[in-house]
Amino acid sequence: MTRTTRTTRNRWLSGGGSVLVAAALLAVAAAPAQAGPVPRGTTQVSLGPNGAAPDNQSTAQGISANGRYALFTSRATNLLPQPSAGWSNAYVKDLRTGRLEQVNLSDAGGALSGSTDQAGISADGRYVVFESEDENVAPGAQVKNRTEVYIRDRRTGRTELVSSSPTNTDTDQYHSSYNAQVSGNGRYVVYVSSRTDLDPTVVDPEPEPTPEPSLARPYTWKINVYLTDRWTHTTRLVSHDVNGKPGESTSFRPTISADGRTIGFGSISSLLPDEQAPGLAAATAAAAATASAPASSDASADVELTPSAAEAARRSIPQSAAQPSLARPTAAPYYTYDVRSRTLTPVSAGLDGTIGSSSFEATISPDGRRAIYTLSEPGGSTGGHRYHTVLHVRDLRTGTVTKVSGGLPGTSSVGSSDHGSISADNRWIYFESAADNLVAGPQHPGWDVYRQDLRTGRTERVAAAPDGSLGNGSSTQPFVSASGNTVVFDSTSGNLVTGGTGPAVENGQVFAKPAGFHRSGAGDDQGENEDD
Repeated sequence: MTRTTRTTRNRWLSGGGSVLVAAALLAVAAAPAQAGPVPRGTTQVSLGPNGAAPDNQSTAQGISANGRYALFTSRATNLLPQPSAGWSNAYVKDLRTGRLEQVNLSDAGGALSGSTDQAGISADGRYVVFESEDENVAPGAQVKNRTEVYIRDRRTGRTELVSSSPTNTDTDQYHSSYNAQVSGNGRYVVYVSSRTDLDPTVVDPEPEPTPEPSLARPYTWKINVYLTDRWTHTTRLVSHDVNGKPGESTSFRPTISADGRTIGFGSISSLLPDEQAPGLAAATAAAAATASAPASSDASADVELTPSAAEAARRSIPQSAAQPSLARPTAAPYYTYDVRSRTLTPVSAGLDGTIGSSSFEATISPDGRRAIYTLSEPGGSTGGHRYHTVLHVRDLRTGTVTKVSGGLPGTSSVGSSDHGSISADNRWIYFESAADNLVAGPQHPGWDVYRQDLRTGRTERVAAAPDGSLGNGSSTQPFVSASGNTVVFDSTSGNLVTGGTGPAVENGQVFAKPAGFHRSGAGDDQGENEDD
């Protein structure tokens, strides 16, 4: 292992607060003594007792840094011996032992009412953040019958409220907090919220008016990003303008680096002066215009989104905020926020450096050095739209932008790509795509999961049958572990696992596949990061 390899790996390990030690302790507490290696080949993660097929859909949410613990949500009622209700719950699967554990539980260990559709996991798998509208998740929490963010410690079995306010002055029951992600060691939690009392240091000169009593909640897009430090019990507004004022519109889907220093998020709010980034004003205005366009118009239908990007757009605005006459936004400029310097930077640039709007599936690398986002390109799409999305990776230190899903040399495609997930050494990026020019040979007719070696440019199909043939369904939404050894993804295919010969299913399920590193030549160190 080279020095640069050690530097890169230590960055995400140190961000987890001695992740390896914590992972070992967690394994002792949560896993049987006969723990073995991760199974070889593709395995189905979302299975009931004795391998029972789930009776409803499951969705991948993430994976621990070492690739051992897979996080997913599911509406299936038969994943555990005790049947669950028909709403969505969050689960962690130990890929070594096969142990399955529900994690969206109250502090007393009880099941919750209402769905948990989104969740995040810490580097060592000890902590899981999730959202819930249940009133009885944590003792003493004043949640006023609204969705809030919680964190569960899998080692101690305790659950605590994250999106708490020191004043509890926001009495609007329709305000909510969601879209949570957690840093490597579980200290920092980032999320979005429409609450107005989370950061007591912020005085909004234009607060929302108190709604008149009615059966229907007045419409609002005012949703901002917040960062909670669980050790100091403080919360900071992240999506603010140069004067510290909260964004006047909506910010989306924040992600956080392993060390908690860098946050990435999308926003249609005017957070920076126009002169601070080429094209920022135009990109923000275009995104805001799409959000305010009538639902019957084609303003948001010109770009074909991948399945996970379309779902992310749908979930980024609470159902209580929806209004039939307005369309939900589907793209926005992407920003990074440096927690130490409090610096906000627009980063979703094209090859020419101009800032554009990305889908809500944009993210950052575990070390916070790279941003992964999409930009739309003209030329049509597989679904008949005029534009499709192409994945880009930007090195935030050098400013270099790489187009990931452009396809084989001399080829072109109208298939959209999105949902990038990158290993901690910044070498391998996994993504979903409908493009038909990424690999040679037979092409998948729908959505499939691929990975690209950012050093060599080589692209490989991930969601294939054991014999290398195409999956007989659609595969989407990959998450690769920081170590790069395991990837989890969703699929409706019935032929991905050894012995699996069934047809495609209606309800997608979650699968795991060992990824590893491929040697591209003599002397090529596995996982080496050459640009550090």
